[in-house]
Amino acid sequence: MRRSNPALDPVAALPDWDSRTTATADPWTHYTCKLVTPLYGGGVRAAEIDQQMPIRAAGLRGQLRFWWRLACGPFESSTVMFQREAAIWGGIGASGPTACQVSVRIDKVTGVKVEPAFVYQANRNRPGELRTMPDAADWVEPYALFPARGELTPDKRDVAVAPHRLALAGVGFQLGIKLGPKLSQAQRQEVETALRWWASFGGVGARTRRGLGAVRVEELDPVTAEEVRAKGGQLLLRPATKAPDAAWKASLARLREFRQAVKVGRNPPRDDPNRPGRSRWPEPDAIRRQTGRHSHGHAPTHPVTNASPRAAFGLPIVFHFKDENKGEPPQQLLVPEGGDRMASPLILRPYWNGQSWHPAVLCLPGWNACLSTPVGFGNGPFRRAWPTDPTERQRLAAQIPPMAKRGTDPLTAFLAYFMED
Repeated sequence: MRRSNPALDPVAALPDWDSRTTATADPWTHYTCKLVTPLYGGGVRAAEIDQQMPIRAAGLRGQLRFWWRLACGPFESSTVMFQREAAIWGGIGASGPTACQVSVRIDKVTGVKVEPAFVYQANRNRPGELRTMPDAADWVEPYALFPARGELTPDKRDVAVAPHRLALAGVGFQLGIKLGPKLSQAQRQEVETALRWWASFGGVGARTRRGLGAVRVEELDPVTAEEVRAKGGQLLLRPATKAPDAAWKASLARLREFRQAVKVGRNPPRDDPNRPGRSRWPEPDAIRRQTGRHSHGHAPTHPVTNASPRAAFGLPIVFHFKDENKGEPPQQLLVPEGGDRMASPLILRPYWNGQSWHPAVLCLPGWNACLSTPVGFGNGPFRRAWPTDPTERQRLAAQIPPMAKRGTDPLTAFLAYFMED
């Protein structure tokens, strides 16, 4: 296993933080970690796995920094946040650079097994289409792994392999943490708090908000729903499952159903049972109205014309109309104004409560901000994803079947659906 070169990584050269440490004592605190869902990405190159170093210390340190901001906030101001953050995690301010006081080391990586993310075979009922092979990667959930599909080209056997790969669950590793001498006892406790939140809700690699790269850390207690609520978030748990894999898939299934399931997110199919029915969400008809295009029988009819509720689940969203050659609009992207991405405030993953695994959804502190983000298709026009007026929220939610009687904003409605039997 390669380790950081102290000459290139100043963090690796930080002195021991505990004055009681002797020359023969180990200055590192060690945590036993195990990957409980597949790992996607995490290498030096985006979306690639480095089999020699599948879990990188730099990436994990970035995760800890993110969770520190959530778990140790809110802060009086952005200036106060920067000062407190730089004192622990390093940064460059007006007075110059500040060294990071948290060293991270990854050792004893075992059980690495890498496989293609998707394997497809030709769909005999629909020439030119590919479907997932029933005996390959049957645990993969599209809502977690759609970026891993890549460009697929069938070979002579009508089989295609997605270019991206995954490290399967079961990878074990030892996480080492060493704190610098300048940290107070309160700051050391903040680092441990960040570790607990990362172990409970974070992970390694990419797509951790959809549960990929989730870990279990034996030495850390899980963050409770009460702790989450105290920070302005929500943690909801469904009944326990036998394994983390089942809990992960169950949590993702709730989002998929809410957005696309028949009689929830879309209508039943009219003629062909293999073709999905019309969406019950307003965005497709908003695109039809904006482009002035629609196929026969698909004129825009949705009563909600001034909101994009699904933006609250993260952006961009790709809208692909299957009947483009029959008059439907070309593919469209729903994006935030001034950018192309907006992170989801929802984290779906398996949650270890100390005794069993649960399908879980975490609604992050500050989740309300995404509702008022201006969004639009392509070059706009851009408007708030969801209104701020309570009366208008209630009126629109009543006209969107997945949300009706569940909540007056898309995130609250999903949380209600997540807990339904």
